[in-house]
Amino acid sequence: MQMPEYQWITSDSILTAASSLCANSPDGFVSAKQLLKLRQSFPEDQIRFLADQAKLRKQASSRFPLAADMLFTTKGLQQTTDAAIAKYKAELLARLAPQTQHVVDLCCGMGGDLQAMAHQFNVIGVDLDPLLCQVAKHNASIQSNHSVSTQNIAAENFDLDTDWIHIDPDRRSDGVRHTNIQAFTPSLSTLDELIQRVGKSIHGIFIKLAPATQVPNRWIDQCHLMWIQSRNECRQQLAVFTPKTQNSHKRSAISVQSDGQAAWEFHALEHDTSESADIPLHQGPIDTIFEPKPALLAANLAPTWAAKHNLTYIHSGVPYFSAQKPNPIPGGNGYRIVQQLSFDLKQLRRWIKQHDIGRLEIKKRGIDLTPEQLRKQLKPKGKQAITLIIAGNPRSDKQAVAYFAESI
Repeated sequence: MQMPEYQWITSDSILTAASSLCANSPDGFVSAKQLLKLRQSFPEDQIRFLADQAKLRKQASSRFPLAADMLFTTKGLQQTTDAAIAKYKAELLARLAPQTQHVVDLCCGMGGDLQAMAHQFNVIGVDLDPLLCQVAKHNASIQSNHSVSTQNIAAENFDLDTDWIHIDPDRRSDGVRHTNIQAFTPSLSTLDELIQRVGKSIHGIFIKLAPATQVPNRWIDQCHLMWIQSRNECRQQLAVFTPKTQNSHKRSAISVQSDGQAAWEFHALEHDTSESADIPLHQGPIDTIFEPKPALLAANLAPTWAAKHNLTYIHSGVPYFSAQKPNPIPGGNGYRIVQQLSFDLKQLRRWIKQHDIGRLEIKKRGIDLTPEQLRKQLKPKGKQAITLIIAGNPRSDKQAVAYFAESI
């Protein structure tokens, strides 16, 4: 199927209809009356696309400041990089290789990363899906003064002539989401071939990966691995290859704000990281608890972070830590302990009722019950708010402990 079949997606009539439909459907719901009106001007496949825009623009509005002018597909929105992280990556690229003028985004999808890159560089997006090529070109062209084009071709077959490569390998080519790099498309051998170009025909490469993906050991010697979080979740792992990352053995956890700037960063060299066994168990009363944020956990940097800030485990092997002073620590959520109890549902339920708790945030590690199951059994019905932190370890004889706490 050739791209011309999808050129209608970016026609004036479709873009105008999409804007009008979304303006009149602020909740993302398209009424039967609106659909009937669309049928007077558009065929069914185009009507479905337009109706999707109303729903998807609404969903995307918290992730993309330009959502009102963008085009989306359901799968594309699920897989794309948020605007904030994309901006962070584009600005990181500009710092790493200021001489860069042109970027190729392989497996560009709907153009989340391509859009941010196009604000600073001339870009080409490459994708196997012709519809996504059209969508990505439209999205990347919004508020861009640089050259933007897309090509409907397999990443392996694209004739690269660029300064920098960004690639987001397809992790669902067979319909199942994978974290094993051996199941990605393009293949690991293709990724290795692209890496070999660094310092020769290109200045560098970004490889976007799932947070849980284990990279080959040979990559660790050549790249800087970053785990990037936004909106309180670790969203992606980024393998950064430049001539300067050779033998860097660097690992980082980064939190990106809505403006694309880093709220905090934590960096460590592979040979300077700590293991759980290196962190002592807290002795005596506990006044504060610190919970490492998602990027630190995904990067397996929580023990290293704890060691740097002189934290101790509150429960063996469970990533909740105690500090000597209740001062905020970048990369951690801090809590002041109000009450410590043994993990006993009857006892917890009684305390919640006595203290008129209704808004209950539940954090737990090392027990089988989910927060939803706990909430149902604890039945908070009052007016006050508090956080419940439960620390247990199924491999330890020590009983799980519950802490009612307030944010620092």
